[in-house]
Amino acid sequence: YRLQIRDAFDLHKAAGIADYIRELGADWVYFSPILKAEEGSDHGYDVTDHSRVDDRRGGAEGLATASAAARANGLGVLVDIVPNHVGVATPVQSVWWWDLLTHGRQSRYAEAFDVDWDFGGGKVRIPVLGDPPTGPSTSSGGPPYQASELDELSIVDGELRYYDNRFPIAPGTADDNASATEVHARQNYELMNWRRADAELNYRRFFAVSTLAGIRVEIPWVFDESHREIARWITEGLADGVRVDHPDGLIDPGGYLDSLATATGGCYVLVEKILEGGEQLPTAWAAAGTTGYDALADIDRVLVDPAGQEALDALDLELRAGSASLEWSQLIHGTKRGIADGIL
Repeated sequence: YRLQIRDAFDLHKAAGIADYIRELGADWVYFSPILKAEEGSDHGYDVTDHSRVDDRRGGAEGLATASAAARANGLGVLVDIVPNHVGVATPVQSVWWWDLLTHGRQSRYAEAFDVDWDFGGGKVRIPVLGDPPTGPSTSSGGPPYQASELDELSIVDGELRYYDNRFPIAPGTADDNASATEVHARQNYELMNWRRADAELNYRRFFAVSTLAGIRVEIPWVFDESHREIARWITEGLADGVRVDHPDGLIDPGGYLDSLATATGGCYVLVEKILEGGEQLPTAWAAAGTTGYDALADIDRVLVDPAGQEALDALDLELRAGSASLEWSQLIHGTKRGIADGIL
């Protein structure tokens, strides 16, 4: 039975309904991500600090309380984990990302992110700027110049600010005589227009979500530091297993699951993998199965009236009039190709 753990329903409140979950007939309680995430995030998939349970979600004490309540009711405990990416919407909250933006290639965490430094001219490109004003502008009665959204930058409390967005300033790159635009040009990142993200971004992200930056868990130290707290939940008996979010985003899902098994002593693992048609979960993966999309597909077939197919088929043909002759496999090949060549 899955519980969405958030500020309004934290781990302490989850502990209070363990008996209810048992009475429903469930064998396990399943928590959504509980590591420190972007403030205000209800889903928790935008992890900003791997080293601790989110205080807003109940913290370490809340997890211990919820786990004890589950145990008292004979329930197993499953926790959702996010190996593929971290949240970077608010850089100052994201521990690894803030350090990367501050120190660039010299950052301790430079290796943890997939950044194509050469493509970005030695900088991390961040797509946050709005559209620039149109037409020439003048400043203090001087000659016309082309206005830019960078004109909206300011320096506040030792940081670069773009409206409510905060960015670090590398040591030794600001002085009293430099404008905010000049200081920006000296940083290890480049703020750019949001419309340029699909074609010109130079860090791996989660699909088309630029505020979720991919991390390289295939590197041993990156895995260790991003999973030390997760392994503690298992080794200290706070949880019995984990649900792995989006393993297909990893360069080597099988290798990752092997590392996870080693770190947790072979705990129960489910993966979020949507199996297509006759696709099977790789038997070599150290996983007990999928989260349940395949089971849900079967349940859908029981609950949906087959008499509706004729009307839906007619609507489908009407909506894709120009491609009505395409076989389903051809249509899907085209859409997958579009995603691979576009946002990915």
